[in-house]
Amino acid sequence: MRLTRIIIAVSLVLALSSCKFKGNVNTKYIEPQSPPITSLKESGLPCFKCHSYEKYAQVKPGIFSHAKHKNFGVHCNTCHIIKDHTESNVKKEACDTCHKLSSFTLETSGMPVTFTHQNHAKRFSCSECHPRLFLMKKGSTKLAMDDMYRGNSCGACHNGKKAFSTSSCTKCHVKLTGFKKALTYAATGVSPVIFSHELHTAMFECHSCHTAIFKYKKGGSGMKMDDLYQGKYCGSCHNGQSAFGSSECQRCHK
Repeated sequence: MRLTRIIIAVSLVLALSSCKFKGNVNTKYIEPQSPPITSLKESGLPCFKCHSYEKYAQVKPGIFSHAKHKNFGVHCNTCHIIKDHTESNVKKEACDTCHKLSSFTLETSGMPVTFTHQNHAKRFSCSECHPRLFLMKKGSTKLAMDDMYRGNSCGACHNGKKAFSTSSCTKCHVKLTGFKKALTYAATGVSPVIFSHELHTAMFECHSCHTAIFKYKKGGSGMKMDDLYQGKYCGSCHNGQSAFGSSECQRCHK
């Protein structure tokens, strides 16, 4: 019995000693953390210590340039929301801190559109539109209604689900001065045709004619009387049923 007690006591001493020495030998080394970088003047863009700077340093018209902004003494997270090293969205208010993003007007065919950055910035971040849908320089992105109908540019959101449809013309074209003016089409051997947008838009929506039947540019559709007789262009409605027939020449050639 006495021998057994001695063996147990010795075993406990050896076990405790082993744990103590093992802990001292395998202590994990923790590298001291350096203070956060608060300015580009200290060591450049810190994110690009690991990520390739050349990928973002290209200077192209209408594309955001890191090269132009890198010497302003700001940290990457001044403009970007960085989460878990995977997300780097642009802060909504970042651009407006320096750039006053006001409204601007796009003049098109007498039907101007006033666009407000403020209204859109309340709902979306800058990166949702720039440069994926629009370049950052006014006029550098070609805007065409046919492209919008296909879901490009403004049509990416204005699809009738996320926002009102691009076919709701008066939502953007508030001052439709171009519709007030009648269009004159010269004809050979007969008097010209006078077309009134104002008369037709009182009965139909813009998308009833554009661009499935007519292009937006006057003369761009290249219509001829033979086409009308075959039910194309004006003849799609002026068929003697929906409206007077296209064979009633004096109704248009006045």
